[in-house]
Amino acid sequence: MPEFEEQNSFEGRQVPNDNNAERYLLGGILRDPDVMTTVTGAVPGEEFFYFERHQLIWRAISNLYRMGTPIDMLTLPAEMEKEGTLQKAGGREYLFDLMESVASSANVEWNLDHLKNKFVLRKLIKSSSETIKKAMDASNTPDEVLQDAERDIFAIADTQVRNSLKPIENFVSPLLERLEHQREGITGIPTGLTELDQLTNGLQDSDLIILAARPGVGKTSFALTIAANAAIDYNKKVAFFSLEMDGVQLAQRLLCSRAQVDQSRLRQNKLNKDEMNKIIANVAPINQSPLYVDDNADLGIMELMSKARDLKRKDKLDMLIIDYLQLMKTGNEENRAVAIGNISRGLKILAKELHIPVIALAQLSRKVEEKGRDRPQLSDLRESGSIEQDADMVWFVERPFVRTHKEEDKYVAQLIVAKHRNGSVKDIDLAFVPEYTTFYDAAQGGNGEGGDDQPYAYDDGDMGGASFGDFG
Repeated sequence: MPEFEEQNSFEGRQVPNDNNAERYLLGGILRDPDVMTTVTGAVPGEEFFYFERHQLIWRAISNLYRMGTPIDMLTLPAEMEKEGTLQKAGGREYLFDLMESVASSANVEWNLDHLKNKFVLRKLIKSSSETIKKAMDASNTPDEVLQDAERDIFAIADTQVRNSLKPIENFVSPLLERLEHQREGITGIPTGLTELDQLTNGLQDSDLIILAARPGVGKTSFALTIAANAAIDYNKKVAFFSLEMDGVQLAQRLLCSRAQVDQSRLRQNKLNKDEMNKIIANVAPINQSPLYVDDNADLGIMELMSKARDLKRKDKLDMLIIDYLQLMKTGNEENRAVAIGNISRGLKILAKELHIPVIALAQLSRKVEEKGRDRPQLSDLRESGSIEQDADMVWFVERPFVRTHKEEDKYVAQLIVAKHRNGSVKDIDLAFVPEYTTFYDAAQGGNGEGGDDQPYAYDDGDMGGASFGDFG
């Protein structure tokens, strides 16, 4: 049925439609059924046609095509009779008139594009009408109305008919990349940290991951390490929303991390020639990577969702990172736990809607610093109830040096996977180089005790033969 009560009007004005174009398209199919290879992938459903009789005819044509039955003036009426729709659509005479009104199928693609525009406009009218009704309902909050309206508009934009005919080379590179990852057991977004990728098979679509730690432990560094590895090494499109640090600070961290240059030397403008060459060599790979940074410190969940949807619609988003959850602007909820719960729920909805992994950084409560506590617990998440419930994974970053200040702990780090909805939990040993504020795989064979074989010994910007993986 048409989407509006009056077939040809909406609030007294003409609803976008074109009876002739619909007739020509259906007639072109009857004249040359081979065009269905083009048409069937471009028409999202019978609502693509405005007039009811054309919807019924398209439904029958689609059924015949799906069953592999020839589409002609014998099979189509028979199919519609079986469905009980032939007379409602105008009978055999109307079908014959459709075919006779078209000389050839030459204009099928033009009619498709033309009708697509009409279809999208009708969807926008319907969505806008529903938004007005919701806005007039006093029981709805502005945030709820905005959220529903934005989701509907995003869905309309995302389902527009697109040209899917591409050269074969467009598909070969993604295939080779996927095969390479499958050999490594990775089906999601690689983090570049071997043991974590083995545990998760890569970060999976629709997962909400909470990354938590006390201030100064390194949760931003860990998130930026994953973002850089995914974007620069694996060409994954990553959006990093930083509510705590500005973009220039993040860029400095990223550049020093990739170049393996001491940040303090860069800040003090004391780089030697070798270090400067390393910095310069890493500028291009970073600039050319699909890493996007938003450093708006006044970000709310609604604005975040809007920006994420826009990136996804433009095919610029494979993974989203928020630093950090408790800094996000909330609504007018009096209870802080309720407000944070609404944010975490919104992030989980966003992950499922856009089919991407979302990593949200979170602050741990001071309870984790109590004497006798050697590791954080899920209950240490501030306003933890909803966060823990919504999360598919919860990670804790631990660095003993923050507590002990012992030299042998300086490069030691651990990622505690405390919750894993679709897999096992695990403590993953890592290495952290504070001069680069970067996490790496734990060195093979290193004892972590700061002796002669300590793999991450640092000496005035000289790596001294240490191995940090393939980060060059």
